[in-house]
Amino acid sequence: MNLVLGIILWSIIAFALLCLFVYLTLPWIFKKFVSPFFNASYIYNSRDFKKKEKIFSEQINTPKLSINPNNGIFQISFGNNRNLSDGIIKFHSKGYYYSNSRRLSKKTRLLNLIKSSREESDDVLGNFEKTILEYELADHNVQIIASIKQYRNQNYVIFELTFPDGLSDTTTGKFEDLIVSFPSFYNDSPNKRIFTYREAIFCPPSRKLNPTSAPVVLYDNELNCMIICPLDGFLNTMISEDKEGRINCGIQGEITSLPENFSQKFILYFGKGINDPMEEVGNLLLRYHNSERKDLYADIVCSHLGYWTDNGAYYYYKTEKGLNYEDTLVAIKDYLKKEDIPIRYFNFDSWWYLKHTNKAFTTIFRPIVRLMGGGLYGNTLRWETDPENFSTDLKTFYEERFQTPITAHNRRWDSRSPYLDEYDFITYKNHACPLNLDFWEWLMQHAQESGIVVYEQDWMNNQINSIPYLREDINAIERWLNSMAVAAKNNKIDVFYCMETPGITLYSIKHPNITITRCSGDYNHRWPLTYRYVHSTQTNILIHSVGLISHPDVFRSRSMEGISMRPFGEKSPILKCLYQNLNAGPICPGDKKEHVNWQLLKKTCRDDGLLLKPDKALTANDLMFKPHKKYYICDTYIKREELIWRFILITNIWPNRVKETYITPEELGYNWDNYILYDYFAQKIEKVNREQAINIGKLEKYGYKYYILNPILENGISFIGAVDKFIPCSKKQIVDLNSNPNSLKFVVKDVKGAKLKILLYSERKPEKIYLNDHPLDFTKSIGEYWNYGEGKLLSIFLNFKEDTSKTVEIII
Repeated sequence: MNLVLGIILWSIIAFALLCLFVYLTLPWIFKKFVSPFFNASYIYNSRDFKKKEKIFSEQINTPKLSINPNNGIFQISFGNNRNLSDGIIKFHSKGYYYSNSRRLSKKTRLLNLIKSSREESDDVLGNFEKTILEYELADHNVQIIASIKQYRNQNYVIFELTFPDGLSDTTTGKFEDLIVSFPSFYNDSPNKRIFTYREAIFCPPSRKLNPTSAPVVLYDNELNCMIICPLDGFLNTMISEDKEGRINCGIQGEITSLPENFSQKFILYFGKGINDPMEEVGNLLLRYHNSERKDLYADIVCSHLGYWTDNGAYYYYKTEKGLNYEDTLVAIKDYLKKEDIPIRYFNFDSWWYLKHTNKAFTTIFRPIVRLMGGGLYGNTLRWETDPENFSTDLKTFYEERFQTPITAHNRRWDSRSPYLDEYDFITYKNHACPLNLDFWEWLMQHAQESGIVVYEQDWMNNQINSIPYLREDINAIERWLNSMAVAAKNNKIDVFYCMETPGITLYSIKHPNITITRCSGDYNHRWPLTYRYVHSTQTNILIHSVGLISHPDVFRSRSMEGISMRPFGEKSPILKCLYQNLNAGPICPGDKKEHVNWQLLKKTCRDDGLLLKPDKALTANDLMFKPHKKYYICDTYIKREELIWRFILITNIWPNRVKETYITPEELGYNWDNYILYDYFAQKIEKVNREQAINIGKLEKYGYKYYILNPILENGISFIGAVDKFIPCSKKQIVDLNSNPNSLKFVVKDVKGAKLKILLYSERKPEKIYLNDHPLDFTKSIGEYWNYGEGKLLSIFLNFKEDTSKTVEIII
């Protein structure tokens, strides 16, 4: 008996020690083995700088198309020794591959070109000449029509392949083996570097062309690029590279048939850079689908400060001691109100509804479950309050006790859900998915009545992978997502995508109320910056390209600087908060209620919680994708007509790679001759030109610098803004700004109680300054006044006794 007890005791101790070892080594494991799979930027190699610099031929971004009249095989030339060659059609049906090329495997049957023609026309993308190639499968009586559109004086080409009769028995049996490929070509050009995204949750960036539904950027060391991207059918399209180096663009291999008149479309774009070309391709997709970029302030989740309880937050599957979730939420809300912290909505994560859960397992292993993101809790049974956490339904709780807008999480459905008794779901084993509109109308009406303003659909890729029908029927995924979005819109609810793939991200352009998507994995204060930060700043390039709002997840705002023992605290709350603000999406503190750091959070918003944003999400600068020796540099901007303010976040993520601790505006792609550089945390100002080196200095590991490059106006003034905010010149606070050679006029909007210091640089001391058409006092120490002093700095102090706008005019 004693021996058995001893074995049990030592087993428990060994297991506890193993858990402790794993916990302590996780950051190192993530840095060493996980993070490299979430980075597509350049990796420093000293040999790249010892080689003789290779001179590449000029890329011509208006491509030339040539087509073989006998078989329709095409070639595209875009400069000397820059070609896309052996462009063919290939597809699979009834166990055979068919192609218009004789060079493929002997098992491939030949397509016969029966007719070719040309026509001129125009569409939303411009005037074009279209080459139409008609093929026929004689033994199957199947017609195939390929077309290539060349747009006049434009840098893009569109490929379309249509099956008027449909196509049966298409599956190849493997998702990655395409059933249709057009275009399919060899890349005979210097553009061998790859920037794309893996076909995985949160769209991880990648340097390898594994099968993906994402746009693929092929570029050289000078960032001459071409981008191949789906134009439609995003949820089943795939781009891959075979063993021979042929790039294939088509449909994933598990689709079993194509309906009559099915067509696939891809766009091929030529340009220079990474960020701008991706944005331009996104603009083309938006134009083609008659869609628009989402407003950065589309809903209250996007526009105001919120409180989050998802994975990484203090209250994730955890309540206040002695309270259930219902009472915990009310306690948090009441505390934040008492402290005048303007939380305008709450996030309810997966803890709030009923799931198919092994209660004993999740209780015993709760720390592991919290770390794993709640995935071990199982599928959704009822999207209704869990009676262990709430005394009533969500509608009653919202109306009687909470009365605060909610963004609510959902995950994959369970086939044992009672909803299957009332509505049609497709099922496989324990998984289910509702495709029809009637269920979603019921769900979204229930959500709207319960105070939910944004519906978060999580586990999206998991849902697709768990049910074969979603991968076999060409229309199934779109039916699911379309029903969800339409029903949400009918009930005035926006949709937030999580654990999405690149194709799902592209699909969002089809619905105006799909507003937010996640840009990285779940938050944990112990994850290294090499993981989530690098991932998100590169995935943001894709998210911004299609006009979505990026969400980097919850974070802990409590300051832990100066605390020697901080194993459970966020080590870099200022950096994480600054990053969330620069990300131009939701800002999501998830601290224990007493630890919410309002003094830090107020740098991101007005006193009423309205967020102050740049114009786009923070992304890795183009320089990061070509050979360099710099820190990791990301940037965003605010544009006001021809004026651009640049916000630059520099981090020392890979210290051993950094050999140059300076940058120039020119290296970062900025074209103005002169700027005023504002070092935000050092509060220093320097006038710099585009070729001038900005000395960053040596940063400690994970150290950072935050610079703002401000344009110098024609009158010698540079407007910096309200410098107590991370984004000093946000359009929601500085709502108007106009200048001429002799004056500058701007309008500041804020709320009652706000006290602002507006900082400017001016080559000359102003003659007069007017506030709302009245002279403003010079060098007072209280109230509203202005002063001009050392370093040519002009400070204007404003007090708001009510919610209002104030107009300031500076006369030089």
